[in-house]
Amino acid sequence: MTDTVPINGLALTVNSPISGPRLDRLVTELATGEPTDILDVGCGWAELLLRVLAASPDAVGTGIDLETVDVERGRSAAVARGLDDRVRLIAGDAKTITGAYDLVLCLGAHHALDEDPGRALTRLRRLTADGGRLLFGIDYWLHTPPPERLATMWGGADLQDSCWLPDVVDAAAAAGWRLLDLQETTQQEWDDYECGLVRNQEEWLLQHPDHPDADELRQRLDRSRSEWLRGHHGYLGFACLTLAAMPGG
Repeated sequence: MTDTVPINGLALTVNSPISGPRLDRLVTELATGEPTDILDVGCGWAELLLRVLAASPDAVGTGIDLETVDVERGRSAAVARGLDDRVRLIAGDAKTITGAYDLVLCLGAHHALDEDPGRALTRLRRLTADGGRLLFGIDYWLHTPPPERLATMWGGADLQDSCWLPDVVDAAAAAGWRLLDLQETTQQEWDDYECGLVRNQEEWLLQHPDHPDADELRQRLDRSRSEWLRGHHGYLGFACLTLAAMPGG
C-alpha cells in the first residue's frame, strides 16, 4: 500500500450507486441492441463503456471526462482487456463532442453538458442518431429534505441541487426521448457506493495512523460520512433510464 494518501474511489467498480448484478443487466440489455458507435459522456474510468464494448464485438467507443486520473485508469483497463484498439478515451470537455451515436451513456454526469437535466437531455438527443438509445443515470429527491438535512449535505445543499423523478421523465419526453426502462437504485446500493467511495482511504488510514497526513484525512472522511448519514441518506435516490431517440426529435 502506498505511503501517500491514495485517491478515493479505487474500491468502486463504477462511480455510481449501481450493484454488480444491475450493472450486468444493463450491459446485457444495451448490447442486445447491437450498437456500433458508442459515446460515454462523463465516462470516468469508462468501466461501463468497456463492458458494453466487450459485449458488442462490432462496436467502437468514445469516452470523455475532465478527470485526467480517471481517464488514465480507463486507458490502462482498456489495454489490459484488449479493447484499446476499439476505444478512444479523452480527457476534456464533453461540450466539445459532436456526431450522432447509436448508443450514448451518461451516468450521473449530465452536468458535463448542462446543470439543468432538461437542457442536458436536449444536448444528448443531438448526439444520438434517430432510433438510438441513451442510458441516463441521475440522482433525484426521494422525499423533500427538511432544512436541517439540507444544511448538512455537501456544504449546505439547496432543493434545486437535485430534482424529482417524474420531472426528469417529462423533460426527457420534451427533448425527444421515449422511456423504455427505468431502474431505481436501492438504499443498499447507495450505502455500498458511499462506503466504496472512501474504503481504500479508510484502509490506508488503518495502516498509517501516525502518518503526517492522517489527521487531515480522518477529519475529511468523518465530515464526508456526516454529510451522507446526517444529510442525504434516505432522501436522495438514483435511477437509470433507458431512453430511445424519437426520429426527428
